[in-house]
Amino acid sequence: MALSLRNLSLRKLPPKALAVIAVLVISPVAVAGLAAAGKHSSETGSAGPAAAPVVQAPQSAAKTDKQAETLAAAAMGQCQSARLAPASNGWGVPAPSVSASGSTNCNLMYGDSPHRGSSRSGDPDLAIRTLQRNLNYCYGSHLAVDGMYGSKTRAAVKAVQSKHKLTADGIYGPKTRSAMNWRLFKNSTSQWSTGCYSPL
Repeated sequence: MALSLRNLSLRKLPPKALAVIAVLVISPVAVAGLAAAGKHSSETGSAGPAAAPVVQAPQSAAKTDKQAETLAAAAMGQCQSARLAPASNGWGVPAPSVSASGSTNCNLMYGDSPHRGSSRSGDPDLAIRTLQRNLNYCYGSHLAVDGMYGSKTRAAVKAVQSKHKLTADGIYGPKTRSAMNWRLFKNSTSQWSTGCYSPL
């Protein structure tokens, strides 16, 4: 009597038999997948059996993104001055900058006292004091406005970064600048804003 697959009912099979069938169905698919991915032993030139692929635990994408952001921020040049970056309606933002009239794409970080390393160019003291004044006014940080990027300034920057859901690395850079709230200044009337805004 021939066995017909049409007459075979999976509901009548015991659970162990169902498991064996599942393994038999899945195994060729897994082997084909490994071969297609280049894991077959004939492609490596070895005569022996193929070694099982090494499975590595994937790194958290968020962790590697944060590490990359921190490295990118640290690699950027130090803010060497401060300038009034235009906002709107004649208002501007006193912000750390590369030079007195240059870009605000620069960074400040722990250890800037005020110069970084052996560099003695620019006026990073002005950049750090500008940041400290803003942290005090807009975030109530109570920092000494001393032009030194020490542990208290770093902690204040980390708090701002956490508040704005940024990587809290304590490095002031373009992402922190853009997320932060700033006190505005109107040059034509020498007037400071009473509130803090995020125009950058």
